[in-house]
Amino acid sequence: MKKFLILFFTASVLFYSGCGDVGTDPVEEEKNRGDIVSVNSNAILNAFTIKSLLFFYDQNASSDFQPLYDVEIVSIVYRTIDWQGNLVDASGAIVIPRTSGNFPLISLHHGTQTNSTHVGSQNIMYAMEGIIAASLGYVASQPDYLGFGISELFHPYLHEETSASSAIDMLRATRNYCEDNSIELNDQLFLAGYSQGGYVTMAAHKEIEAKYSDEFSVTASAPMAGPHSLLGTALQIISGPVYERPSFISFLIMAYNEVYGWNKLSEIFNEPYDDLLPQLFDGTNNTWEIDAQLPVQLDILFKDSFLTGLKNGYTEYLINALLENSVLDWTPQAPIAIIHGDADTFVPFDNATAARDALLANGASFVDLIPIPGGDHITSLLPSIEYTINWFNTFRSGSLSKVELAVK
Repeated sequence: MKKFLILFFTASVLFYSGCGDVGTDPVEEEKNRGDIVSVNSNAILNAFTIKSLLFFYDQNASSDFQPLYDVEIVSIVYRTIDWQGNLVDASGAIVIPRTSGNFPLISLHHGTQTNSTHVGSQNIMYAMEGIIAASLGYVASQPDYLGFGISELFHPYLHEETSASSAIDMLRATRNYCEDNSIELNDQLFLAGYSQGGYVTMAAHKEIEAKYSDEFSVTASAPMAGPHSLLGTALQIISGPVYERPSFISFLIMAYNEVYGWNKLSEIFNEPYDDLLPQLFDGTNNTWEIDAQLPVQLDILFKDSFLTGLKNGYTEYLINALLENSVLDWTPQAPIAIIHGDADTFVPFDNATAARDALLANGASFVDLIPIPGGDHITSLLPSIEYTINWFNTFRSGSLSKVELAVK
């Protein structure tokens, strides 16, 4: 069985990446945010294939999951902005149910990734969240983010403004694609993501309600296992002698060094890591490959002056950036379910309680915290997704009973 899945997986990826320039408009014209630059490839998966891919994706996935519909996956390039406000190209995947009707739109945001090809527009295995959602009757919008897929920028990891804009502009592109292809959307919009994707979910929800409520109305959002309180997370990580995912905190500092033009890697990291990190984060390595080349001992990775300054509030350039990019200073209007494993050490559970407490204190009417008892950052993923699907389905009129049966 596993041999079959590997062969099928290989064939699917070749088909997905081999249908280039499907529907590309050859006429050069000025593009704005959310405009589609090109439609590069597509693939159609039936329900049996979806179940097989889900098993390949995670053998612990529920055997009771039943896709309701075949799906089509479309890889696109669209226009968005970088951290300086320049119009740039980015890529993403749109996943559509192969059935008639009018569908809710869901924006799905992937977790921390450092290999630029391991995203939904490039490989269907990285569009699995969208495939699951579309098989249950959602149109899924999955941005790759800046720095992934076709984008050659350095990824602005955990940067609030571009996290939000890349997701919102991908939603615009998805809506444009649906309009051009007679795919009917209803007025519901859901947002969800895990780990970094949880942070992107919170940032996009905040930005939509603050600036784009005339375009979009969020029905509900589910930020899962996200680092919402960045300064609190950083201080908690450096409070001990080791951190098991040094790629995460190194990626954050590398990204901010790029976005804010600090040029401070040699002041932050010990040798040889100050010179090694740009090579590791060149878009060809996975997080675990980077982790294998970095020490988990923080005093070996970082300079003592940097750690001491951060702990005591002297490293103002980083502290200010972490505060600026935390996503706790707003009052959501749409319901939010914050889902997080209470034994998570990669992204501490305190992020969930801090976000809930801050948003409720700001006047939010509905912010729920759903802990996954005993769940760490890995084992909480599938329970979080299952909870999110079932919770989102409670907002869907006319389809609730049918879809609930699919995920029990």
